[in-house]
Amino acid sequence: MADRDTGLPGLPGPSDLPGLPGLLGAALREGDVDGEAERRAVAAFRAARDAGFQEARTRRQDDWRPGGAT
Repeated sequence: MADRDTGLPGLPGPSDLPGLPGLLGAALREGDVDGEAERRAVAAFRAARDAGFQEARTRRQDDWRPGGAT
């Protein structure tokens, strides 16, 4: 069966695709939030940040900034 917007079988037309707000909303609503897991993740992030792990220098090959700024 051909789609009325594209005229091609099996391809959705523009009116059949959800917009970005709908996709983001669905992603945010999907599943239950595990509050304890979220607290553990934030605590782990803060512990790593406070321990100074973010101070590691960026390797030259990983630095995508213009001019190779460090």
